Amino acid sequence: MDPNVEQANEEQMLASNSLFGFLRTGSKFIVAFLLSVLFVRILGAENYGIYSILTMYWSLAAGLSVFGLNSSLLYGIARYRAKNNRGALRWIVEHNLILLIMASIIGSVGLYAASYPLSVIYHVPSIAPLLQILAIGLVAFNLSESFENQIYIGYQKMKYGFLTGVLFDGLRIVQLAVVYLGFGLLGAITFYDVIYLIVASVGGMFVYKIVKKEPKKDRPDEQEIKHIVKYRNFSYASSLISLFYGPLIVFILGAVAPNLTFVSFYRVGLIMAGLIGVPATAIGSAFFSSITKHLEKGEIETFHRLQKRLLKYSAFVTFPLVFAAILSAKQLIAFLYKATFSGAEIPFIIMLIPILIIGLFGPMPMILSATGRQKQYMYSTALGAALGLGLSVILVPFLLSDGAAIVYAVVSLSMLGSNLFFVSKFVKIKLPYIDFLKGLFAAAVMSIFLYFTLPVIALHLLPVILIAGLVIYVAVLYIIKAINRNELAFIIKLVKADKLFKALGRNNK
Repeated sequence: MDPNVEQANEEQMLASNSLFGFLRTGSKFIVAFLLSVLFVRILGAENYGIYSILTMYWSLAAGLSVFGLNSSLLYGIARYRAKNNRGALRWIVEHNLILLIMASIIGSVGLYAASYPLSVIYHVPSIAPLLQILAIGLVAFNLSESFENQIYIGYQKMKYGFLTGVLFDGLRIVQLAVVYLGFGLLGAITFYDVIYLIVASVGGMFVYKIVKKEPKKDRPDEQEIKHIVKYRNFSYASSLISLFYGPLIVFILGAVAPNLTFVSFYRVGLIMAGLIGVPATAIGSAFFSSITKHLEKGEIETFHRLQKRLLKYSAFVTFPLVFAAILSAKQLIAFLYKATFSGAEIPFIIMLIPILIIGLFGPMPMILSATGRQKQYMYSTALGAALGLGLSVILVPFLLSDGAAIVYAVVSLSMLGSNLFFVSKFVKIKLPYIDFLKGLFAAAVMSIFLYFTLPVIALHLLPVILIAGLVIYVAVLYIIKAINRNELAFIIKLVKADKLFKALGRNNK
C-alpha cells in the first residue's frame, strides 16, 4: 500500500477512535458525575459514603482477580495486529477469556467471604449483605470492563465501546429511578448486577463479531508466550502494588475519619477531577494500538507526527476545563451537591493539579505498556506505592479528605515523572511547546473573565458563565491562529464531517 494512503488511513482510524473514545469516556464520566450528585441528594452524605465504600471494594475485588489479564490482552492484540499474526490474535483472545472467567469466579468467592469482616471494620452491619450481592455480579463486571473493553481498544473498534457505554449509561439512569422510588442502597447495589449482566451480554455479541473474522487460532511459539506471560506477570505486580495508593487511601480515610462523610468529600472531588481528565484518557486509549504499531515497525517519524498533534489537542481541551474548574470550584460544588459538601472543594482543587499536568502529556505515559516495557511501568508503580503508603499514614489521619487528595496528587505526579523518565530512554519526547503557550494564553484570557464575573453572579447562572468563558477561550485560539488548515482537516475527520461533504458532493452530481 502507498505509504501516504496508509498514513491517511491511520489518521482516519485514529480520528474515529479518538472521537468514539472521547464520547464514551465523556459520557461515562458525565453520567457518573450527575448520578453521584443525585445519589448524594437522595441518599445523604452518610449513606453515600457507604455506597462509595461498597463500590470501591467491588472494584478492588475485580482488580485482584484479573490483575495482569486485561493489560496483557490489550498488549497482545496490539502486538499481533502490528505483526499481522491473525491466528495468534484468535488464540490470545480465547486464552484470556478462559483465564478471566476462572479468576473472576475466585474473586467473587473471595469478596463474598470478606463481606462480614469488612462490615466489622467499618462498624456498619449492612455492608455485609450488600457486598455479597455485588459478589454475585463480579464475573459479568469483569467480562465487560476487563475483557470486552480491551478488545474494543486493541482492535481500534471504539464504536462498540461507545454503543455498550450508551447502554450502560441508560441503565444507570434506571438505577437512579430505582433508588428514587424508595429502594435505597439495596436497590442501587442489586441493580448493579442486572446492569453488568445486560452490558456484558451485548458486549459479548460485539466481541464475537470482531473476532469471528480471524482465522482458526494458532498458538504462538514458546518465545512469544513467554514474552506475553512475562508482561502479564509484571502487570499483575504493578496492579498489586497500586493497592498501596488507591484503595488504601479510602481504607485509611474511612477508618480514621469521624464519619464516612469525609469519604464522600474525597469521592466527590475525585469524580469531579476525573471528569476534567476525560480528554487525555480518551486520546490515550485511542492511541495505544498506534503506539505499538509505529514503534514495533520503527516508524519513529510517523509516531512523533501523530504524537505532537494529539498532545496539542489534549492540552487545548484540558487547559480551559482545569482553569475554569479551579476558579469556580466553590460554586460548582454548591450548585451540584448543596452547600453541605463544601468540604469537597479543597480536595477537588488539589486533584486538579495532576489532572492538568497529566493532560499535557496525553498518551505519553502509556508508551511503556504499549511497547511491552511493563517492567519499567512496575518500577513507576512501586515508587507511587511507596509514596502513597508513607504519605497516607502521615497525612490522612490529620488532614482527612484534604490529606487524601494530597496523597493522590503526589502519587499521580511521581508516577508520571517516572514513566516519562523511562520512556525518554528509548524514544525522544517531543512536546509542542509553542502550542502549549498559545493554549495557556487563551486560558489566561478566559480566566480573567471568570475571575471578575463569578463572584457577582447568582448561583443559577453558573453554567451560562462557564459556557461563556469557554466560548471566549475558543475565540482567542482562533484569533491567535492556534489551529492551522491541516489540523482543521484532521478535526473534520474527527467529527466525520468529511463523509457528509462527500455525500453532498455525490448528490450534487
